[in-house]
Amino acid sequence: MNRNRLLILLNGEIRKPRTVRRAARECAAVICADGGARHAIALGLKPRVILGDMDSLPARRPRWRDAVFLCDFDTERSDFEKALRFALERGHEDVWIAGALGGAMDHLMVNLALAERYSAKMRMRFVDEPEARILRPGPHRIRLKKGGRISLLAIGERCRVGSTRGLLFALKNEWIERGSRGLANIATASTLPRKP
Repeated sequence: MNRNRLLILLNGEIRKPRTVRRAARECAAVICADGGARHAIALGLKPRVILGDMDSLPARRPRWRDAVFLCDFDTERSDFEKALRFALERGHEDVWIAGALGGAMDHLMVNLALAERYSAKMRMRFVDEPEARILRPGPHRIRLKKGGRISLLAIGERCRVGSTRGLLFALKNEWIERGSRGLANIATASTLPRKP
């Protein structure tokens, strides 16, 4: 478990509940952005904080011991942005997110725009399937199975990829602009740890 990492549950779809439960075990706390509380109930998770304008809370919910409800009726920010700001204000720069996809198209577009804007301030990993990560500059090792799919996409207008190894379509000192380039690459070798 990482003491600095938070799992934020949003009100969108969760396709792989087991993946999200496993992610919760690796985080210091679960934060529900309003309607994300319904996922906490379904997954058997105990949130530390439920925040937002409280317009999407399930009518019936457990009496979570020690959970704090933070009402924020700011109409200029979505509940996801309120959760991201909450994390940053408390020094958490590593957030895992579930339930960001699905639902209304305007919410999906806002969630993606917020991920792009806040990626300069924090590390984000969308843990539901398919997984997505927003990476800061620097070297990264991503664990993949041979034949697994990975997309390297630009956040912002463009980003530079120093070099890649173990991918069918290698990149070396190349710029990727916002768009399709980098979509659906294939791992040519496994980078997963071997089983003993």
